[in-house]
Amino acid sequence: MDDPLGTYRTREWFESLAWQHRWIEYLVGWWVGEFGKPTTVIDFGAGDGWWPHAFKQMCFDQLRAVAIELDWAAEEFIQSGIEFVQHDLRTPLKGGCASDLSICLEVAEHMTEPEARKVLVPTLGRYSAGMLMFSAAQPGQEGTGHVNLQTPDYWTHTIEKYGKLKLWRERTAKVRKAFGRILPEPYLFLPRNLLVFQRG
Repeated sequence: MDDPLGTYRTREWFESLAWQHRWIEYLVGWWVGEFGKPTTVIDFGAGDGWWPHAFKQMCFDQLRAVAIELDWAAEEFIQSGIEFVQHDLRTPLKGGCASDLSICLEVAEHMTEPEARKVLVPTLGRYSAGMLMFSAAQPGQEGTGHVNLQTPDYWTHTIEKYGKLKLWRERTAKVRKAFGRILPEPYLFLPRNLLVFQRG
């Protein structure tokens, strides 16, 4: 049986992520200036781990940065100082600590709806002590391995119910605007999909 996520286990895919580095670094700088420095960042479905790496660069040794990714192939691309955890997020995650800032961008669409609702979302809830920055592909958004396309309203309801986190509308609007200023046109799906949640 073919692996539906086989593309995301290849060296070629990790190498293709380099185009994101500059805009991630810009947005991390903006985030820290706007919201302050987190003490712990966990990226769920981290790819080459550039989000936690950029936060680590900005916050230096004050920050614990964790990158969780599907395949061991990621380890070669994760920068030093970042804790790498190999894990398939379609299954429950055990151990570790909660984070000031959790990140999960364009991951949930690669899981079936029950896997995302029953496993991923509760995991994000358990490990998010502060904020969660989340996005997932909407209906009509083409992409490799997309099997679960839902609206932002669906994710808001699901994360509030099963993750026990509350949508932070003001910060969602601010982060969407910041993403929209820097991302090129083909990638403006990201601010359209983006949601920021808070604990409590």
